[in-house]
Amino acid sequence: MNTKKSEGRLICEKECAKIENKKIKDFTLARKIFNNKKYKGVFKYEEQVRSFIRIIREHNGVQRRKYATQPKPRTYDNTHSAPAYKKVENLHAKVLLLDIETAPIKAYVWQLWKQNVSINQIVNDWFVFTWAAKWLFEDKVYSMKLTRQEALKQDDKRIMQGIHKMLNEADIVISHNGKRFDLPRLNTRFIIHGMMPPLPYQQIDTFDSMKKIAGFTSNKQDFFNMVLHSPRKIDTGGFELWDECYNGNMESMSKMQEYNIWDVKSLEENYIKLRPFIVPHPNMGLFIMDGLERCPSCGSNDLHDCHKDYMTTVSVFELRKCNNCGANSRVRKSKSSPLEKRGVLSSSPR
Repeated sequence: MNTKKSEGRLICEKECAKIENKKIKDFTLARKIFNNKKYKGVFKYEEQVRSFIRIIREHNGVQRRKYATQPKPRTYDNTHSAPAYKKVENLHAKVLLLDIETAPIKAYVWQLWKQNVSINQIVNDWFVFTWAAKWLFEDKVYSMKLTRQEALKQDDKRIMQGIHKMLNEADIVISHNGKRFDLPRLNTRFIIHGMMPPLPYQQIDTFDSMKKIAGFTSNKQDFFNMVLHSPRKIDTGGFELWDECYNGNMESMSKMQEYNIWDVKSLEENYIKLRPFIVPHPNMGLFIMDGLERCPSCGSNDLHDCHKDYMTTVSVFELRKCNNCGANSRVRKSKSSPLEKRGVLSSSPR
């Protein structure tokens, strides 16, 4: 198996050198090599050819990352530098990162602390100012904001239709505190506007995940940005920005949208760094299903044996470490046979 893999790598390097200055897509080149009669029997799957080509041509995910063209953040500490993203598989899963910005609730109150606001004290309920979303490893960020007329009428139906469409396409949705805030809020607006629920998707909440397995001093996104050296949040100037957006000020609405977009970009960087620690992570291998052992966290087939076992209460499994993202995983088949496990007892539950 190792001989064939080495031979395949050499073949791909030779073919890539031939078309070095030609704009041929990885998928097209992989198919050409895989179907070449000269190389019959060298490659078992076309995906193997694509994996070699991506490594050789330094292509990440859907497209090559172009750090030079990425906008420089306007406000972040000077120690920040662009992260060295490792090579990632071109997954079949559609992974969406999103964030929303909402209007505050206006209500009549008599004091600042320990307020119990009843329904008839509410003057105006919350609604969505802007949303921003992007597909994992793509450069383009999608976003929508209210117009002046929509803000004054508190009508966010048009922009809700946009994010509803993207959620319908997503297999996995990544957010920060999205399980408690962003996604329930979006569902609330969908219901109010008489829209159908989006098609099912899996969720990754970086806030929840880190709270379970890590002990950061704060689980706020901007604290993650600071300690993980991701771009810091844009300075909004305080609550006045939300107040101006409420009153239909479009300059403030544009600043709110910019703030929203930058949150999504930093969310992607944080997710990549936190990804190997997120458990359980939606199984990326299920979106490829080509018979190869694949990392559940990133979908890469570049794994190595840890030479250490993972033990449940009654079984033993081989451990794998991903060379792409660093996540741990285990094989599904137990090392112990039913005969060997015959004498293994399970702890009493109580």
